[in-house]
Amino acid sequence: MPQHEAIARQREAGNGCAAGRQWRRCSFLDPLARQLARLRAYALLTYPFACVPFLFLFFQHHGMDAGQYGEIVGAYYLAMFVAEVPTGMLADRFGYKPMLVAGPLLLATGFLSLLVWPTYGGFLLGEVLLGLGHAVLSGPPAALLYESLREHDQEWRFLRTESGIGARRMLGTGAAFLLGGLLVRFGNANGDAWALPIVATAMLCLGAAVIAVFLRSPPHQGRLRLPAFARAVAQEVRRPAVLWLLGYWIVLFALLRFPFHAYQPWLREAGAAEPILLDPLFVGVLFAAMNLFAAPFSACLPWLVERVGRRALFWGMPIVLCASLGVMAWERYSAADGDPSRSLAWLGVAMLFVQQVPFGLHQALLSDFVNHRIGSATRTTVLSVLSLGARAVYAAINVALFHVHADSGLGQALSVAAVVGLAAAMLALLLRPRNLLDAPAGRV
Repeated sequence: MPQHEAIARQREAGNGCAAGRQWRRCSFLDPLARQLARLRAYALLTYPFACVPFLFLFFQHHGMDAGQYGEIVGAYYLAMFVAEVPTGMLADRFGYKPMLVAGPLLLATGFLSLLVWPTYGGFLLGEVLLGLGHAVLSGPPAALLYESLREHDQEWRFLRTESGIGARRMLGTGAAFLLGGLLVRFGNANGDAWALPIVATAMLCLGAAVIAVFLRSPPHQGRLRLPAFARAVAQEVRRPAVLWLLGYWIVLFALLRFPFHAYQPWLREAGAAEPILLDPLFVGVLFAAMNLFAAPFSACLPWLVERVGRRALFWGMPIVLCASLGVMAWERYSAADGDPSRSLAWLGVAMLFVQQVPFGLHQALLSDFVNHRIGSATRTTVLSVLSLGARAVYAAINVALFHVHADSGLGQALSVAAVVGLAAAMLALLLRPRNLLDAPAGRV
């Protein structure tokens, strides 16, 4: 254990309000405890996407096909590509709190615009606004947490605290999914009230903005002059560890995001063999259950890092994702050959849960990797550069895979994602700098 961490743990054990179990007894006096409580509350409403399990059906209801759906989602990632670095620079130069207020407001506006203008052009506009909102939120929550802990000499708590906050974020999203299923199923006599969960999502996003108003901004070190700021960012991004993570993150991000956007089309098609997969209430329960399944993996990440190590986790995440995509492709090929099977449909549903394991682990693991290796003044911008690369590449991948879906079937799209993704992941992992995933954070 590093000396500074041992000293911090001794301080935690000795001071009544400093950290750990003791801080709960006097949280009304401890600024860090209050900040963490607000960040945990914010996490519950960061991504309250009650409507997301049903957006494909909402778009389809308004005349969109699979190819157009891919283009609409691609506009979301393109908007993130354009906005990632500028919003990260704004956060680094002016603080994280304004971004935590603005992000949910942009998300609420984007979701409401889908209702106001339910056409291809309106959907593109709505997804662009959603992309801007996500770009604003891609780095500041983790950066604000790290700076809040660092202000109290407790940055060593980051992985444990961020993993717990990540679990709450998934719990909040899961509860919103369940709410969406209830609203769609019982919102009208036909069980297709697609608009209601969109309104609910926007209202919950506004709740997150209200919580963010009460967050405290720690002393900020990001006000370098622009030339010095640009040099600092370039220096951080050129580090071998950060360059490698960019390549790995591009692959992992694509393997995580494509199945997420393919869930509803897959359920729609697999519903021919198992009709319950078409029930909106079941879909809401399913999406909620997946997030609830992922949350404990995020919460127990520090334990997993200690037991199996970072290297095993970095290897395991893409392998698990590719294997699960292969099983889902097998189900679609079997159905296309005239042999739709309820058992294979439920095996595919099981793969949706398998994919939640790396989903629950990845965000805190990658944030921990980055935050301990870059300076405070450029932290959010470097996180945005990583996100920029991943989302820029995935925007093209998403459009391409959904056009494969439209032209050759969902099974073909899933198998292409599995095979190409596995090859790219193995290449990235084999090219990593020596001992990178074995060294303690902060030393590479």
